[in-house]
Amino acid sequence: MKRVAALVVLALSLAARPLAVTAGGGTEREKTPPGTWALYTPSEVPWRDGPESLPAGAKVSVLEGDPSKDGFFTMRLLLPDGYRVAPHWHPKVERLTIISGTLNLGTGDRFDAAATKALPAGTYSSMPPKMTHFAWATGETVLQLSSIGPWQVIYVDPSDDPRKTHR
Repeated sequence: MKRVAALVVLALSLAARPLAVTAGGGTEREKTPPGTWALYTPSEVPWRDGPESLPAGAKVSVLEGDPSKDGFFTMRLLLPDGYRVAPHWHPKVERLTIISGTLNLGTGDRFDAAATKALPAGTYSSMPPKMTHFAWATGETVLQLSSIGPWQVIYVDPSDDPRKTHR
């Protein structure tokens, strides 16, 4: 019985290893290996600048997988109030869930804020490949995006692509 209890304690301690607490009181995650439990409470989401394919000001957190590689991934985007993304499309299905704030989403090749639909927190959207769309945020907005990598953003007007200008 003691042997079983020791194995359970060992297994639980190994399972907790991907989450390490930093000296500053925050959390720092190691890359979670495929097939293991990925768990993020809102305060543990590790935000960083980017991605480069979106205008400056957005924050990103990759929760699962790697958007730059083949395979499934999930990431969150944190957009400041008034943030805009010019008309663009993706080569693969893009699935969005609005976590907080409001994402105003429109379709077509020309940005038209008046032609968008306000998507409040809790909204889910699945867009087919090559569906041209644009967006802007009302209030600080967090959205969760899941797709199959590699994730690409192709702008209708190449001059809108922030990778072609200095960030």
